[in-house]
Amino acid sequence: MILVLKNILQQFLLLVIFSTFIYTGCKKDNKVKTSIKKEENKNNEIKNVNDPVIQFLNKKYQDLKPIIEDSPNPFPTYTFSDKKLGGFSIDYIGKTGTVQYFWNVKNENGYFSKYPNPEDAAYQSDNIKKLINTNDYYLIASFLPSKYISYIDKESDEFDIKPGAKTSFYLYENATWRLINETETSKIPEDVLAFEVGLIQKDKFNSINNSTENYDGVHSVSVETEATTTGMASISYNFNIKKGATNLSLTTYHESNLCEGKYFAIEKNNMLELYYAGDQFSCISIDPKFYIKKEGKKFYIKGVGGESTYNQWIIMK
Repeated sequence: MILVLKNILQQFLLLVIFSTFIYTGCKKDNKVKTSIKKEENKNNEIKNVNDPVIQFLNKKYQDLKPIIEDSPNPFPTYTFSDKKLGGFSIDYIGKTGTVQYFWNVKNENGYFSKYPNPEDAAYQSDNIKKLINTNDYYLIASFLPSKYISYIDKESDEFDIKPGAKTSFYLYENATWRLINETETSKIPEDVLAFEVGLIQKDKFNSINNSTENYDGVHSVSVETEATTTGMASISYNFNIKKGATNLSLTTYHESNLCEGKYFAIEKNNMLELYYAGDQFSCISIDPKFYIKKEGKKFYIKGVGGESTYNQWIIMK
């Protein structure tokens, strides 16, 4: 496993602070106490705190080099903090599952596969930077303003996060940072990747005027998944597609009713790509959850069931 944050406190003090309260959320009592290393480089001082949008990629904010986030679904990230400004992190989220999986410790052909010690590899900033093609990533900044930070001890820089603190999320597009969400800091989930992917997809897909006319209607399919002591487990999928709105309901036997509800439906490459649009973070994915295609008057779906059917095109009713 990647080295946990507490083991790198001395070397990455600022990173620990803002990873703790931006990514994993505050403690329930909002009492996150630690200390911030005093800024020693005057060139990094923030002179205009009232700028409407911070230029997060400005070199003066990048003293800390990118590392790989310590999480089940890791990604490159770096952070910056300043008493006048607050703190922010920049996350590099892959635009496809393949790009994102490159940073996973379990990937036998990925970044970590070339290092004997994953804990050290996570902090090889120069090597990480060389492998990031920014065209393949969404850049998302999470910013906690200084107004939400209450310093207790000026000598040690010990602080509390104020009740009701909010973190703002910005998406970088066309050389511009655009605000896409503001969330109460204590409510940010531990699965940061799924949370941020969900924010990105809601922002992008809600702005698309996408017609599903060729796919409108009710389409269903049933698949068996695995044998049980009382018969074959199975899942029946029922998709209701109408005027761009898509809803999935499930009927299952010895399977969980996961990922039901609203989906984004995007027509692309003569197929309908379906992305989960609900609140179950385990269901959010960078790539489409399902694909539906039409051949003549027949509809086919890919992505249903278990290993034996997941990658197959299966006819729908």
